[in-house]
Amino acid sequence: MSDLLPVFLIDLDSVLVEPLGYRKAIQSTLAYFTAKMGLGNLYPGEEVIASLEAINMTSEWDITPILLANIFEALLEQNMRLELPGDLLAACESVRSAALPPPKLDYSSLPAKLGGHFKPGMEYASLTYELNRFGAENPPFPLLVEHPLLNALLLNTRSLDGAIITRVFQHYTLGSRRFETLTGLPRLFESESYLETYDKLLLTPESRDLLLENWQKSKLGAAIYTARPSLPETDGATSYHYSPEAEVALETLGLTALPLIGAGKIGWLAERMNVPAHEFAKPSPVQALAAIAAAVTRQTGTSLRAAADFHLNGNLSLFKELPELSIHVFEDSGGNAASVRRAVEQLSKAGLSCTFSAWGIGENPTKLQALLKAGARLVPEVNQAIQLALEFEGL
Repeated sequence: MSDLLPVFLIDLDSVLVEPLGYRKAIQSTLAYFTAKMGLGNLYPGEEVIASLEAINMTSEWDITPILLANIFEALLEQNMRLELPGDLLAACESVRSAALPPPKLDYSSLPAKLGGHFKPGMEYASLTYELNRFGAENPPFPLLVEHPLLNALLLNTRSLDGAIITRVFQHYTLGSRRFETLTGLPRLFESESYLETYDKLLLTPESRDLLLENWQKSKLGAAIYTARPSLPETDGATSYHYSPEAEVALETLGLTALPLIGAGKIGWLAERMNVPAHEFAKPSPVQALAAIAAAVTRQTGTSLRAAADFHLNGNLSLFKELPELSIHVFEDSGGNAASVRRAVEQLSKAGLSCTFSAWGIGENPTKLQALLKAGARLVPEVNQAIQLALEFEGL
């Protein structure tokens, strides 16, 4: 065992869990609205979803409303006498009352129409709304230009008290009871949590227990480091902009004891620093720096502030108190693994003694190439990676 303290930064989705619940929630949310139209299931399938993810449309809060907007566009195109009100549920009822057949759907033009306008930090739903304004060139939904229904479809998708599509989606991801408890809003219908029911656990109980045993004995530091939505820091005011989806996964995994640096905590930090959240979130080194500090100190609030202070002002503050570190990241994304490498390089340049090892998890050829480029050692699944990292550290 070396004199360096091992630090494990572990990604969540596609590393600890296979996020099947999100896909199922997209399908059920679309079905909720298309059933109200009397149209049945119009889920487009994995190929369409993959084409949207290929243009970095990775948030279900963007994917779901854009798919639904495409359905309304097709209905208007194929039924020229159809008139739609601005309220989403009323629009669904108008389609039902007209007794229309399911529309023929084509999603092939959306990636080209939307992808070229996207920049980091943008929300695709809001971007699509802007591209559909009057006078815009090549609008994605020309029959919905300046239509009030677009407001209901594409605005306020990040707030649990905003777009009804988001509220319905969160009923499925969190479960209706947790949604009601979190928001104080009455549940729209009964649903189990799809994240609890359908997410596939990739971490075995044996690997979990081995990880926690070493962590509890202070033989290593560890933190969960994820872009998944989460609650803010504990001293933050309750907000409809935060959703405990990372926490749900950690409960299911049995890892709630570990520090969590998720999207909600990064959003909390960005609000307090008056900085756009994407400047602090993966693949920014700020989230990695916060995770490193939290893994060692087991305190998330002070770690978040220290990470921002070091990144923005060069102040070492908390970091100068850390021991020598052997930092391991377990990732399925080459870009995110590289961001941890940059964080380690920043700390080394500032005089801290730390080393870096990346474990690339998965079998997707494209992702594996990016992980190799980031200097990761490729391992097909997380249990093997954790075992190898522990052996590397003599644990």
